[in-house]
Amino acid sequence: MQLDRETLAAAVVATGGAWMLGSAIRSGKGGRWNTAQMHGLLFSGAGFLMSAAAARWLQHTGRIGIFISLVGTVLAMRGMYLLLRERAVRRSDEKTRTPE
Repeated sequence: MQLDRETLAAAVVATGGAWMLGSAIRSGKGGRWNTAQMHGLLFSGAGFLMSAAAARWLQHTGRIGIFISLVGTVLAMRGMYLLLRERAVRRSDEKTRTPE
């Protein structure tokens, strides 16, 4: 296996996606994440894995590879948006509860 920059980048992105999916599935059942966080992790993880797979194995297919990569990017962005929105809600709740 040739270890060039593209291969390493795809491996890093895929590892992050697998961690997010695994964390959502494994820890989500134990109640560690709430529903919004779990959805964000699932979307982001699936998106990162799709983008990494498209970059690594579907480059030669042309439009199909580009389409799958873009769908993966959209899923990852949606998941990150859900996670950031949940964090903003949590922070605003903390600010309203703590007297200054």
